[in-house]
Amino acid sequence: MSTKYILAAGSLVFAALPAWAGPAEDALIDKVVQAYGGEAVSSARSLIIRNHNKIIPFGQSAGPDVLDISDGRTELVIDLENRRKSFSSWNKNRAGTFLTQTVFADDAAYTLDHVNKTRAANQNAVFDAIGGGTVRSVDLTLVYVLLDNRDQAQAAGSSVIKGTPHSALTFPMEGSPDLTIHINDQTGLITRMTRENAQFGTLSYNFSDHVSDGGVMYATQANFQIAGQANTLSVFREIAVNTATDAMFPDGDGYREAGAQIDRSEMTVRDLGQGIFYVGQNIGFSIFVDAGDHYVASGGYAALTQRFEALQEHTGTEKPLRYQIVTHHHSDHVGGMGEAVALNASLITVAEHVAPIQASLESPLADDRFMLVDGRATLAGGKIEVFDIGTAHSNHYLLVYLPELNLVFSADHFSTALEEGLPPANKNMTTFRTAVEALNLDIDGFLGAHGPRMLTMSDLRRATDGYREVVCPNNAAICSN
Repeated sequence: MSTKYILAAGSLVFAALPAWAGPAEDALIDKVVQAYGGEAVSSARSLIIRNHNKIIPFGQSAGPDVLDISDGRTELVIDLENRRKSFSSWNKNRAGTFLTQTVFADDAAYTLDHVNKTRAANQNAVFDAIGGGTVRSVDLTLVYVLLDNRDQAQAAGSSVIKGTPHSALTFPMEGSPDLTIHINDQTGLITRMTRENAQFGTLSYNFSDHVSDGGVMYATQANFQIAGQANTLSVFREIAVNTATDAMFPDGDGYREAGAQIDRSEMTVRDLGQGIFYVGQNIGFSIFVDAGDHYVASGGYAALTQRFEALQEHTGTEKPLRYQIVTHHHSDHVGGMGEAVALNASLITVAEHVAPIQASLESPLADDRFMLVDGRATLAGGKIEVFDIGTAHSNHYLLVYLPELNLVFSADHFSTALEEGLPPANKNMTTFRTAVEALNLDIDGFLGAHGPRMLTMSDLRRATDGYREVVCPNNAAICSN
């Protein structure tokens, strides 16, 4: 029998449960707890974790040749007694500045946009997912996740890291692939945590420069790597124990409700007319254009095959997908290119994006399977116009215009899942507006790769008029480090 970590009446108790963990796992877990503070860990009522990081966006820069390094500051407040969380994030990147706070209380969650003064309910949010990225990147919080799942922890072998023997434990975390921590056999401290991502491979979190503060131990330096490439580097970290207050969990009084979102949980096929279809679910949508004996598509998120199969079922035809327009080079938007290649489609892109597309594929694609756009291209007998524009989001971006419908299909610039209202503006959107207006197209509507509601040119102008980049408020604790 092993134990389950439960917080009750302000202290930890341990309940006997049937489990996978055996004596060896229990002994290693106890060693870790003692290394991180023992009783100070088990009796903690709250944690406040403040981070200042430099973020190197993996496959997300404006161009594939230069990395856009951004500044990120976070504050995660965990109320262990009352099962509450608050996760605040201040980000300054190529898209602008953003200050948001997500609160989990009374088994429900909501997000406050402190720049736009809006409040939005987070449907189906789970406690572990709030601030999950920070939880995974802080060794002390990993101890709490381990304790909460100690009955399912399993030994995962041993290794030598920088000349020091380590023992590994694997355990679950709600809303995440299983976590594996690598524990220094001498100190009991966590040196590394790894987990697997289906698209990107091994995600590695590395910890160093441990200090003791408030009776607990934690690493002041952490770096996060995606398949061996640096993504997030620590500039500053501090953790305070038992200092959280109710004021750190605001309810958003006085903020405007952002409004309900369109249900995107089911795969949908929308016939827009003229042989043009909009297909997708969740945050992945594609446009398909019937070109007579084949289809041309844009929208390259993973699950492209499922979207295409839904289209074929809807139309009752088996026409092939001959061309896939790759809007831009970002890793998530080339996530479906392997599927496009498997469907025997050729890829339409710009010369600058061939290399990142090739890197996303399991094996190199022949040069004759690429069609390169130089400024502008016309496809499907004039049913599709493609324009190479530049925005804050991507130096080269292929805008898809469907003149029969006066419709623009785009990704990451202007779309929404809100039932009403407009998406908040940022520099991606404002530079997109400038580029679109310069084309002097007759545009009645916009559809996006992420949000299924049709928007208009008037909406784009209203959303971006008066946009300004804000500075972090001086009185916000998140800015003080």
